[in-house]
Amino acid sequence: MDKLYRRPRYGRTLLFAAVMLPVLFLFIGASPPGAWASVEARLDCDVLVAGGGAGGVSAAISAARLGARVILLEETDWLGGQMTAAGVSTMDDLSGNKTGIYGEFYEKVRFHYFMKGKSISTCYWDGSTAAFEPSVGRAILEEMAAEASREGAKRGKRGGLNIFYRARVTAVRKEGSAIREAAVEIEGVPSVIACKTLIDATEHGDVIPLAGALYRAGNSISPMISFEGRVQDITWTAVIKKYPSGIPAHLRMTNPPPGYERYLPAFRKIVAKGGNSFRSYPLKMPVDFATHNGYRGLPDSSNPENYDASGPDGWAAISKTGINWGNDFPGTEKWEGRGGLPSAYLEDGAFRARVEGAALLKTLSFIYYIQHELGEPWSVTDDEYHSDFPLARTGDAVPAEYGEIVRRFPPIPYVRESRRIVGLATPTSSTVRRNSESYRDGNPGFEVEEAVAIGGYILDLHAGDKDRDLEAEFGETADSIKSDMPRGPFQVPFGSLVSRNVDGLLAAEKNISMSRLVAGAFRLQPISMLTGQAAGVTAALSALAGIPPAALDPGKVQRVLLEQGSALSLCEYSDVPRGHPFWPAVQMSNLRGWLSAEELPSAPSAKIDDIYNNRLVTAKLYGLDKGVFGVESPITGVESEELFRKAFSGGQAAGPVIYPGGGAPSFVTRGEFCASLARAAGYRNLPRDEPSPFADISPDSKLYGPLLFLAERGILEGAARGGVFMPDSFVTKGAAADMVMRAVTRSGDRFLSGREVVSK
Repeated sequence: MDKLYRRPRYGRTLLFAAVMLPVLFLFIGASPPGAWASVEARLDCDVLVAGGGAGGVSAAISAARLGARVILLEETDWLGGQMTAAGVSTMDDLSGNKTGIYGEFYEKVRFHYFMKGKSISTCYWDGSTAAFEPSVGRAILEEMAAEASREGAKRGKRGGLNIFYRARVTAVRKEGSAIREAAVEIEGVPSVIACKTLIDATEHGDVIPLAGALYRAGNSISPMISFEGRVQDITWTAVIKKYPSGIPAHLRMTNPPPGYERYLPAFRKIVAKGGNSFRSYPLKMPVDFATHNGYRGLPDSSNPENYDASGPDGWAAISKTGINWGNDFPGTEKWEGRGGLPSAYLEDGAFRARVEGAALLKTLSFIYYIQHELGEPWSVTDDEYHSDFPLARTGDAVPAEYGEIVRRFPPIPYVRESRRIVGLATPTSSTVRRNSESYRDGNPGFEVEEAVAIGGYILDLHAGDKDRDLEAEFGETADSIKSDMPRGPFQVPFGSLVSRNVDGLLAAEKNISMSRLVAGAFRLQPISMLTGQAAGVTAALSALAGIPPAALDPGKVQRVLLEQGSALSLCEYSDVPRGHPFWPAVQMSNLRGWLSAEELPSAPSAKIDDIYNNRLVTAKLYGLDKGVFGVESPITGVESEELFRKAFSGGQAAGPVIYPGGGAPSFVTRGEFCASLARAAGYRNLPRDEPSPFADISPDSKLYGPLLFLAERGILEGAARGGVFMPDSFVTKGAAADMVMRAVTRSGDRFLSGREVVSK
């Protein structure tokens, strides 16, 4: 095994002891009964993240980077959730938005395999996809978490990130509607963690009800949760590899698992000897085994040869893949005559274990089918997983003879749908469809003003997709799956992350506020990482300022995300590429409608999964997917007045604000603009004796006071560098947007509230 993946087994225990032992003796006094009894340790943090999946680890990393003290609890000993611990390591990314923390992760994956001379385009029968071995993803996330902890410690005395494995929240205590602490178990030790904000990033949304938050499960809403409502199928995936010299004896199946005969007809319809090779969508079933492997194909570090998924020869060369096709549970066999699983899967722990045991047996059956009916020398890989987590989760459902194989299964199943908080905003399929039509076929932008993440996927429900399974309150039916299918990338609003009725509770992963149908598009790994990043930023800003998340100005959250490199606007410009110094401000301008672009993108409309659409490919070749902002164009008085109205007064007349240039059509000078900006930002003409921040502005100048005011607040950092201001030159659109963004989210009071707290 590669040295990168060898971690000392004592590392987790030593971390636990180092942090916990000093506080074991601090708890004195009576404890409440139940989860709060027999507490052995007390910890405290700014941000507590429950669940180390794609969203949870991203939240923890982004919060730690801001100097917050973060504790992350993970029930297994794996970071990454669905994309590593559940084995879904083929990235379901149709947005092309490789920015923010997902972009960082993607680049690290790509570099890792570049150094090995291997392609990451090994899945979905296409040479432009991204996949990785789960153990590689896990190691990269651990590296990113360690870096974030070091960075956070440098930013604040309390900063840093502690990760506790085999740990979970068992209860939540509030004062009124505000979260104060959580009872937890860490490697079996009952403990209490005081926190200012709590993020539920668990795979099932298990902390949401403990916090007393309003939530949805299936098509019902708390407290009237229907156990009979439907949620999507789960899949207990497996990562399998080819053993050219023969399957090792301990990984070879001798007897068919319980239920094998029940699943056999469906398996034969999916993949069979002499099946069809992939040519185009829709696939003609059954497919051959090589085509099956090309769907979830993974790089193989143990294979000295390289391959990709660009054609049949590549699929035939694949030596490691994931089983995540045809083994959904309950799948075509249904549950009591209905597709999907009862919502009881989320609500009833005993029922959950029963379902997961059956799901695991179905995947075991598929492996038996591969070995015996297809006659292929494939079994579970021996260089990815090895633990008792799968056996512990499923009780006595799995016969002992399969123990060694099951220990090499992913530690958790792939859960597509969880509890969803009732948040400040709830995207529906119709609003997402409208949002996704931005800049398509000559349309303007239908941007979400408070967007905190961008994703892209189809409305993909794995069963539970009939009229009676969906949410009538949002006007969604089975027909909505087709009529509301996204036409491009879409945005997630700030309000989807914030609980409506519990102060300090945020959601990440699949637990954010959205309709069931929208959950089919928002649940994938890339968008989970990006919404997790947004939840972490929100939690950190809230905790550090002592302001409930619901009261934070979303613009302040957006600025941090933009400066962290996470794209938030659906519009891209050829003259403001990512990395341009004014890119964050131009993104913010797009979201808020501050300034009009010189030219908007005019990409053609298509279904988001129509990646081979010739019109789309041609449009990209000719640059039609990007507009022109005019970042270096001078701004006029008319444009400046509109910018000030929208930024400082919600589009209304701003009263005492004096607009730059007086609203004239002529260009505005930098001096005029900054004098007006200072007044709009609160400047008052008070005596000062500090040195001038600019060599060409003397203390006698009328601009001395306003510019000193702006400079002290960081408002001029992007637009006036080098010690010279040049007051008579024209201010550009890019510089104007940058200064206004810094003014309305200024660092001096960036944690101050910009909105009313939602009434409880």
